[in-house]
Amino acid sequence: MLERANGTLNVAQRGDALVLLRSLADGCSPLAFFDPQFRELLEKQKYGNEGKSRQKKRAELPAMTAGYIDECCREIFRVLRPGGYLLRWLDKFALCMGRHQRITDIYECVDLIAWDKLQMGMGHRARNCGDFLLVLQKPPIIAKKTWRDHGIRDRWAEKVDRKIHPHIKPFRLIERLIGATTEPGDLVVDPAAGSFVVMHAAIKLGRNFVGCDLMGG
Repeated sequence: MLERANGTLNVAQRGDALVLLRSLADGCSPLAFFDPQFRELLEKQKYGNEGKSRQKKRAELPAMTAGYIDECCREIFRVLRPGGYLLRWLDKFALCMGRHQRITDIYECVDLIAWDKLQMGMGHRARNCGDFLLVLQKPPIIAKKTWRDHGIRDRWAEKVDRKIHPHIKPFRLIERLIGATTEPGDLVVDPAAGSFVVMHAAIKLGRNFVGCDLMGG
């Protein structure tokens, strides 16, 4: 059952990302994931399949503006503990255009993981075969004690089932990242949860989860 986004733990809630984030206490979490729905790559490249049968479900998702995304990232900063991590998904167009640099006044980008979804995508030049995960840290910038799994590869291959959700992300990678940066009982935040794969991974590891999505789970 979907609920309005609030501080309720370990349930799939329907709601607005900023509303949820603003309901959370300062420094309540060591880890947040953020996968904003921002169709810049498809709209700029004009592949011609946006809204067609191949991209129908993705086109139906409500897009976020650049300003809204930045505001969410800044609100996540407040929610994170010192030394906490924001793991932000973005496509190669947004990465090459430096969209993440708008928030470098508060975060430091300390790592980057390239996800290969093992499925050929679109592309006028190189084909899009996955996304990127920026590892952004709230000061103080330290690795010791904030990142405990040093076996995570920065080139991660994992296939996903897009029939579950058009933006579903790799469960095994997310599980490893939660294990690397949190302790049992910690709170993991995901204000644009999509398929709620982060929730399932967090609960499996004995962490608490709070998150929502405009379309529900």
